[in-house]
Amino acid sequence: MSVNRLLMTMTPFANLDERQINMVASCCEILHFPAGAVIYQQNSPAQKMYIILDGMVSLDDVVDSFTFISYERRGPKGIIGAASLIGQKLYSLTATCLEPTQVIAIDVPRLETIYEQDAEVGFKVMAEVAFIFFKRYERAKTRLYNVFKEIPVRLVCREVALRED
Repeated sequence: MSVNRLLMTMTPFANLDERQINMVASCCEILHFPAGAVIYQQNSPAQKMYIILDGMVSLDDVVDSFTFISYERRGPKGIIGAASLIGQKLYSLTATCLEPTQVIAIDVPRLETIYEQDAEVGFKVMAEVAFIFFKRYERAKTRLYNVFKEIPVRLVCREVALRED
């Protein structure tokens, strides 16, 4: 299947018309990674966003050569590296393939040039990216709640009341 056809079915590009899809496709390429391959490393320049077509990717915070914290796993239709679209200059996590993985790699600087040429493309794509980040925020908030729900409410309320006095 062509990149154009794939983009038509993928967030954040599904709302674009055919002319706009053709513009976006010009800054995309399909890449294949074997299991264990690193797509991008934490603190490396954030130049690309990726849409996973097939496979599974782990997003990890690498603390040192022996310690990492696995935050999320993303599979088909998952987006990684999206923060590069909102001005992040460095990737905040490391993306590692857990199995053979195929992605659409999107060159963000070239995509930003398209936004300058057609503001409607930028508006539509960024509205979808904002929605993606909002959903991620909601998931993170739920996870955080689940961690802290075991703390007795009376204890938390007492600590707040003591600080206010």
